[in-house]
Amino acid sequence: MKYIHFLGLLILIYLVIFLKLGSFPMRHWDESMFAVNTYEMIHNGKYFSLYFDGKPDLFNTKPPLTTWIQILSVKVFGYNELALRMPSALAAATSVIIVYRFISKHFSILWAWISALILLTSTGFIHFHTARTADSDSLLCLFVLVSNLYFLKYLMTDEKKYIFLFFIFMSLAFATKMYAALLFIPAYMILLIRYKRFLTFIFNRHFLAGIGLFLVTAIGLILLREMDSPGYFREILLKDAGRVLTVVENHKESTTFYFDNFFKTRFSIWFILLLIGASLAFLIEDKLNRSFLLSLTVLTIIYLTIITFSITKLEWYDMPLYPIISIIAAYPVYYIINTSISNSDPKKWLKYITILIVVFIYPYHMLFDKSQSNRMPTGEKKQEANEQYIFSKINQNSNLNNIKVYYSGYNGSLIFYKYKLAMLNQAIELSNTGEFHLNDRVLVSNDSLINKMNQHYTFSTIDQIENARLVHITKVF
Repeated sequence: MKYIHFLGLLILIYLVIFLKLGSFPMRHWDESMFAVNTYEMIHNGKYFSLYFDGKPDLFNTKPPLTTWIQILSVKVFGYNELALRMPSALAAATSVIIVYRFISKHFSILWAWISALILLTSTGFIHFHTARTADSDSLLCLFVLVSNLYFLKYLMTDEKKYIFLFFIFMSLAFATKMYAALLFIPAYMILLIRYKRFLTFIFNRHFLAGIGLFLVTAIGLILLREMDSPGYFREILLKDAGRVLTVVENHKESTTFYFDNFFKTRFSIWFILLLIGASLAFLIEDKLNRSFLLSLTVLTIIYLTIITFSITKLEWYDMPLYPIISIIAAYPVYYIINTSISNSDPKKWLKYITILIVVFIYPYHMLFDKSQSNRMPTGEKKQEANEQYIFSKINQNSNLNNIKVYYSGYNGSLIFYKYKLAMLNQAIELSNTGEFHLNDRVLVSNDSLINKMNQHYTFSTIDQIENARLVHITKVF
């Protein structure tokens, strides 16, 4: 029976996380930045430093673990959108499975199913910049989740071996996104003091081995990158650590930013259940459930407090919370059903399971539709029109050799397509100067750039997909 449950879960995971994973163009900013970093690491052999467009990348100051994993994926699937997104998708799928396995093993298979379904129907966990794009946040979420669970297993069992396992995954989280791996530390301190385990946690060989591993990993990655890219250490101090106290890259939001996102879009209807579940942590009689729920609630409150009062805010900073809050939000539903069918009446079981299935059909359908449609806001779609054109033409096996792409602003996605086409023995040129010659084929989408072209050239349209136009230069003024 357990294999049928697991197979059902895998099907649900596949449909919203993996299906059509490579069916949309490489997105701007972080996804394309990692894609370029990966290509350049493969070709320059500098495995402890990130490069972008041939230069040391001091904009992406994250450690290289995400890029290493993406390289492995590229070796298997080739240099394309699917390969670069696969590590994020696998990490998200693994997070769902781990939540299901942990709760079913230690508590209840019903609670496990509800937790997994809530996680799978949370937009904040599965969409752009999360489970389905080539960023670092899904991997961070996985490693933080496992480290949190090993920490909680130590609190539940007092078995010291879990301390070293906790540090292994904290080290992996640091190697993925540096300081973001450390944001749960205040919560760990509170829980160790609350359960009177602080001294026993620190004064044993597992802690010493674990903290040693973490320090070697963290210091080693920083020093090796600084040696190759002088100025890196200064960047991670001023920019990354400074996000708590200063606005970085204009990402300033209101104090209620994360709560608004939870309620309106990213956790939506499950937010009310989260509040109820967190309240039950202080009310239920079952000692084991109460202790576990309380620990999850402390982890959530402390992490959320830190990112809320940090000056720099981005919507995906909350991603490590979703596995935890899904478990908390699932508890009230589990509690009601479990209390109502404590006499193991098969008819009642069937009744409540049927209700549960009906409740989750709509949110699952909505997220499935969202994950498959890959809809972008109109402004972003217009901004990334050139990328959509190139993506479409590659899928049609069209020849894009020797076209010139006229762009303004960030060009990370276009560099990705330049590299991808190079793997297909086609060459494109990227230009933000507008210097073209007679008979050039130029891809352009920005209205202001088209107006500039009109001032210096006469051209005819060869092809067009929405805002992107491939034109032929027929006269130079």
